[in-house]
Amino acid sequence: MPGDGPKVYLCASCGFRTKPENRRFITGPTYLDYRKYLRVTDAEIAPCTCLNCYSKFYRKRKREHECNESSCSQGEDENDPEYEPPPKMGKDELKSPKVIQLNLQSTGRSHSSCCVCKKRDVKFITLTACARHNAFIDSEVLLLAGARCCSHHVNNDGNLCLDALQKLKDMNTGTETMFNKTGIASLIKEIRSIAKVNEKCRLDFDSSEGLSSSDYEILLGIGKEDFNDLVSHVKGIRDTKNRSVRTCIAILLVKLRTGMSNRLLSTIFNMEKTSIRRAIKAAREEMEVNFIPHCLGFQHISREKIIEEHTRPLAQELFGSTLNKPVILVIDGTYIYIQKSNNFQFQRKSYSMHKNRPLVKPMIIVSTSGYIVSVLGPYHANQKNNDANILIHNILTNMEDIKHWIKEDDVLIVDRGFRDAVDFLEDMGVKTEMPAFLKKGQKQHTVEEANSSRLVTKIRWVVESVNGRLKLWKYLQNVVPNTQIPYIGCYVRLVAALCNKYKVPISVGEHQDDQSLAAKMKFLATQRNNLQERVIREEGLHRNVKAWKKMDASKECVPNFPKLCEEELRNITVGVYQLKLAKSYTVEHLNDDGDYMITINDDISDILRVRIQSRHMTSKTYMLWIEYNHICIKSWYCQCKAGARVVGACAHISSVLWYLCFARHNSETVNGVQDWS
Repeated sequence: MPGDGPKVYLCASCGFRTKPENRRFITGPTYLDYRKYLRVTDAEIAPCTCLNCYSKFYRKRKREHECNESSCSQGEDENDPEYEPPPKMGKDELKSPKVIQLNLQSTGRSHSSCCVCKKRDVKFITLTACARHNAFIDSEVLLLAGARCCSHHVNNDGNLCLDALQKLKDMNTGTETMFNKTGIASLIKEIRSIAKVNEKCRLDFDSSEGLSSSDYEILLGIGKEDFNDLVSHVKGIRDTKNRSVRTCIAILLVKLRTGMSNRLLSTIFNMEKTSIRRAIKAAREEMEVNFIPHCLGFQHISREKIIEEHTRPLAQELFGSTLNKPVILVIDGTYIYIQKSNNFQFQRKSYSMHKNRPLVKPMIIVSTSGYIVSVLGPYHANQKNNDANILIHNILTNMEDIKHWIKEDDVLIVDRGFRDAVDFLEDMGVKTEMPAFLKKGQKQHTVEEANSSRLVTKIRWVVESVNGRLKLWKYLQNVVPNTQIPYIGCYVRLVAALCNKYKVPISVGEHQDDQSLAAKMKFLATQRNNLQERVIREEGLHRNVKAWKKMDASKECVPNFPKLCEEELRNITVGVYQLKLAKSYTVEHLNDDGDYMITINDDISDILRVRIQSRHMTSKTYMLWIEYNHICIKSWYCQCKAGARVVGACAHISSVLWYLCFARHNSETVNGVQDWS
């Protein structure tokens, strides 16, 4: 090599410099053929080559060797008299067998039979191809035994008899389809691929036959038809290889309805956890843009529609006007519990002294029929964010243009937590209806206060039912992880929009029935409780203990007490909530013999007295009096906070009336309340 620098090894074939890892020395007997190919003698100084050049030589020599072997074997086969050259196949032609057998289960007899009329026993369906055209004959010709195609017989392996074939022809729509072997092979391949995809599905929301409407209701909270309508609102989600658009929306609704974690959802839907997370995010963003604004918020509905379609006639009769009907809304806050945060500032703001746990508070605004007008928030739960301050903040910031939506003389029905906002609302010209407060040192509401409070609660209960309906989606009832706090408002609004769109109203009433009920309640609200005055002022019946004697409330006791049905009891209580509590009160106050312990006064035959245990405090009991005759209940009075009211009756009085008027004459109605202590 010339020069004193490093050695340079050039390829003997291409002349380029070779690298150490791409270098091969060609000395020795192994590379004799390669040296002859290069015309290189052993004496020349060219001992190496590159791998590329040697690979080209090796492939060329291998091809020549294979060609020589095939030419030799072809010459020998041509001399063989029994040799038949193989048929030539096109490059794009799919090779498939001439006979494809589809195994069918036997019909239970020794041999299988015709699948239509059972006349001929067969075990397989055999499809036979025409030998010349390599194509299946028309189904009618194929299935007939001994049919011909271009003078080539089809094998007598049909699976249908002539009668069955005639039936199939009658069912035919008039179209004919020609299949060759390649078409059937591709069809079977496609069926196999579909089967592999469906094998991975565990909850199939894409197929119309996969789940019933009741399954949709359990898993998603809405029926099948409602889900189809919900999917029609989707515009920004596309199908992917892991899930379809329907599956994407279903994942979000299943999470909200059941409260499952993403790990459980990944098992149920047979998807990766990251795919579940991406699907939930895509569905949430899509619903917030294309569905929620059309079903929730002050901007999605007009005042006139709320008045005409979503206001119960009872509310208009009690608090509205027959001439200029105002908007009547019910407002309340609900709670969404969250985890304790490591951020101390947020921890203090989200801790509720009322519930003694961290939470956030969405503000729910509904009509008197239960239609959710808007969901605002959520907000912090500390003392600075009570219901009154949240409402004032919403109005001052004009959230969702609420100032222009609510007009003067509109009515807002609220609870006692909004007491600090009453003056602010009155300055705006908005009327507020709120239950009365007990004054300092006062143990019981007056008759007027108790009656007015009952009028408010008769309408206000609907917002509590709406909150309960929202919590049927278990995600909102469970403790929400801190990582999901930014999306709580979106989830609450989505569930509220679903309730508005696909659920029936909670509180509805016929116009005539509500008018008569409102007239009755307004009349009773002006009455005095005569029994209260009689017990306290006239006869001192609440103090004279010796004049009362205990008696078992059996069927023989108090024989003149009227017997009433449940409908008549509902007319007395003006509602059903008190009667729902009656069974639990009755079970607690039955003695060992199974009867109430009541007290009566021989000198006063039309009044009975009962002592009732409070359901909240063990040390608290209430005394109540009921005036009656053999036909009806005349009046009542209880020592509880709302016991002096005339519009309906408290739960203590309702429980005694329910038992003495109805349950003791129907013993099976008392059963059903279990004592698990």
